Amino acid sequence: MAEDTSAVVIFVDVRGFTKWAEANEVFINLDSFISGFLAILRRRFVDGSYHLKPLGDGALLVQELPADQSQREVTALLARILATVGRVERDFAKLCLEFAGRVGHSADLRLGWGIVRGKVLRVRDDWAGHNLNKCSRLCGEARPFGVVIDRDDFPALPRDARGLTAQIRKLRGIGEVAVWVSGEIASQFVPRERLRETPEVHVAGTCFTEDGEGRIRLLLAKRSADRELFPGRFEGCGGQLRHSETFGEGVQRHFRTEMNIDVEVLTDLHCFYEIREAGSPVIPGIRFLCRKVGDDHPSSANHSSLLWVAESEFRAMPAQSFVGGLKRELIELLDRYRRVRQGG
Repeated sequence: MAEDTSAVVIFVDVRGFTKWAEANEVFINLDSFISGFLAILRRRFVDGSYHLKPLGDGALLVQELPADQSQREVTALLARILATVGRVERDFAKLCLEFAGRVGHSADLRLGWGIVRGKVLRVRDDWAGHNLNKCSRLCGEARPFGVVIDRDDFPALPRDARGLTAQIRKLRGIGEVAVWVSGEIASQFVPRERLRETPEVHVAGTCFTEDGEGRIRLLLAKRSADRELFPGRFEGCGGQLRHSETFGEGVQRHFRTEMNIDVEVLTDLHCFYEIREAGSPVIPGIRFLCRKVGDDHPSSANHSSLLWVAESEFRAMPAQSFVGGLKRELIELLDRYRRVRQGG
């Protein structure tokens, strides 16, 4: 009788095995090599309550899980899996060296891994269901070798996880799947039809008003003193760009939701910036000069204060009062704006 249960599912496969196994010295010793490989998996995984099903030059590993797990428990689970994968990789490298020395034929082999978490059907001592199919496909994506992890199942990486990149992979018969992939896989060329990158991109804008005599005032937002990054410094308004949103639409959305005002984004007046934090990926951004429209008064619950500052006063403020290179960037944008107004 079939019974559904929550589980973590892992497929592992030996990369380069089929061609390698054609050599005579290898072929007559395959049993010992496969036995050694399975012994490594049993030692590292099965003792940790995983069920092992050999699959030729690969294997299926399943560990049943509690029905409800907190996000912290899920992340801790992934940390344990990645640590065990690392131990298996080291043991497998030793096995290959030992085998090559014993039979007189190189064993330049690596492992590919697919990892998912979710519901599976248990039928006696076997398993079935969508998650096994998806995990097998993810393992197939792990080329030339490395790890592919379902990102929806494991949305947060452990602190000590290194070299994993977020991607979207298109799997035959399944569709788009958000994944984490190790560096060896991320660096491989994949046709656009099978891959969609999902980099984080930010947009920002600084709002200004201009009177009939050309005098400009800038809207500056002061970050709260308890903010982890740039406490007490001045900034504009912005944040992450949404899927299928233009730069201008993103800036307008942030001003409306964060400062309760509407702006006209002067898309020709922009500059690029980068957000760099230790241990985090670089986030590219694009900053615009924006003209306030409408009669609404700006307000923000995320800042200690909002200030309308005359351009002359802004230019006299110290650069270190602003986030990153904001003052320099705004001066360049304002100078360009004036040149455009003057037809230069």
